[in-house]
Amino acid sequence: MTNFDKIAQLQHEIEVEKLKISKCKHVFGNTYYNPTIIKEGYGSVQDGAGSDPHWSYIGYKDVEKPRWTRKCKLCGYEDHTDKKKPIITGYEPSFND
Repeated sequence: MTNFDKIAQLQHEIEVEKLKISKCKHVFGNTYYNPTIIKEGYGSVQDGAGSDPHWSYIGYKDVEKPRWTRKCKLCGYEDHTDKKKPIITGYEPSFND
């Protein structure tokens, strides 16, 4: 079996697994909070001068972005959202909006 045959076989297996995931009925377990960390710029400094001024950030800091995840018990598909909807006592994750 050549390397090209192996690649073709693996690509076929990937397509089969993607099809299984797309046809899964998705039974999700408990939703859990797992925020992502993003870089956010702060401050400014002028880089350019004259008629073409340009500003850039002085530095970057880590900022926590809220995110919730739920995982299918059948196929392992993970669904993520950063949306939330109000409830009487606060907020809960919203996957369908």
